Amino acid sequence: MKKKVGIIDVGFGNIASVINAIRFLKHDYKVVKQPNELKSLTHLILPGVGSFNKAAKKLKKNGWHPVLKKFANEGKALLGICMGMQLLFEEGTEHGTTEGLGLFKGRCEIFKKNKNFPLPHVGFNLVQHSNTKIWNGIINYSPFYFVHSYRVLPTLEKTKVGITDYGEKFISFIEKKNIFGAQFHPEKSHRAGLVLLKNFVEKIR
Repeated sequence: MKKKVGIIDVGFGNIASVINAIRFLKHDYKVVKQPNELKSLTHLILPGVGSFNKAAKKLKKNGWHPVLKKFANEGKALLGICMGMQLLFEEGTEHGTTEGLGLFKGRCEIFKKNKNFPLPHVGFNLVQHSNTKIWNGIINYSPFYFVHSYRVLPTLEKTKVGITDYGEKFISFIEKKNIFGAQFHPEKSHRAGLVLLKNFVEKIR
């Protein structure tokens, strides 16, 4: 089956760098602005920056919740990036508790105050990852680029996760079957990030 990647653009993510990365990898892609535009897509990327509260409400208001859940439940590959990853969890606490997509168990909260670790967490940091298909060709403890003030703590759910330390350990990557979340920006993480995106499209069904 020919792979076609959808990149969701609903107004809360700078999608240009994601488009450039997928274009660089020479994969067919489509910018998706409405929930009814997913036909023919095999893979879907949900980028996001900004407020969890506003983004989650916008997704729900525009009818994305059932569509994204259906896409994932059909076994198609879904990747959330940065806030897009956070939205895959049950809830976030930025500007009040707001419901997420609930594809993973857990909640997104602000980092604990620590004068040695200013917020936002910006720059390259190491990811300790699981040895799964999407990480093929990427050495453990590779550096990836982060920009965020909120994080998801390690969960007891039966998922494979990547862990990063920024004054406390948090989930920097998560995967369960065909659903993936990256707190970091693979599209801004040089070679390792490009390899991860390449694996997402080519090695994940």
